[in-house]
Amino acid sequence: MDKPSRNNVSKVYCEKCDLIFESRDRFEKHLDSHSGVQCEVCPIDTAIAKFTSLFKRKSSKNLE
Repeated sequence: MDKPSRNNVSKVYCEKCDLIFESRDRFEKHLDSHSGVQCEVCPIDTAIAKFTSLFKRKSSKNLE
């Protein structure tokens, strides 16, 4: 059997995180990390929501 040459590597692209993998096996291992995520939420949006809720709580305590 001939071994596939290095130039004959098929690359796999992950649309969710914009990464390119050298093999299908690596891509499938990476894909497992996506399966645990129930919904896609931008981490920046999550941080902003937590930050604004912190100020909302502080301002309501100051009014009392």
